[in-house]
Amino acid sequence: MKFSALVILAASAAAGTIQSRQRQSLSIGEFHADCIPHSSMCSYDFSVTSDPALPPSHCNAFLQGTPNLPDAAEASCPDNVAYTWSITNKDDGGLDFAIWYPFNSRSNITYCYSIPAAELVVEQNGAAQSEHYRGPAGFEASFLNCPTA
Repeated sequence: MKFSALVILAASAAAGTIQSRQRQSLSIGEFHADCIPHSSMCSYDFSVTSDPALPPSHCNAFLQGTPNLPDAAEASCPDNVAYTWSITNKDDGGLDFAIWYPFNSRSNITYCYSIPAAELVVEQNGAAQSEHYRGPAGFEASFLNCPTA
C-alpha cells in the first residue's frame, strides 16, 4: 500500500515537471503584417517571448502577396532557430497564426492565435490595393487555441 502511494506520488511529480516546461501560452509582441502599396511584396514581423526573464526572439518574413497578405508556411525566426511559424488565410477573411518548437525528438509544441477579419483592412492606393493588419500589437498564442485534428 505504501509502495503504490509512493509510485503515485512520483508519477504526479514527474507530470508536474513536464507540465511546467510546457507553457500554456507564448507572448507575441510588436506584431505587424503589411503589404507594400504598389508592390507585390508583403511582410510579417513580430517578437516572441517564452519566458519574461529572457529577451524576446525576433521573427519575420518577406513574401509575395496578391495584394492580400499571403500564407507563410514554416517560416523561421533568425534570433532563435528553434521556433517555426506559419500564417494561413481563413475562408472568413481572417488569418490563423501558429508558432511551434520541438518538445522532444518526436513531437512539437504548437501555439495558435486566430486573427479576425475585422482586424485586417484593405487600403486603396490609387489604382492599387494593399492589405494591412490593424489589430493589437501584442497577443497571447496558446496551445488551447489550436484546432484539433
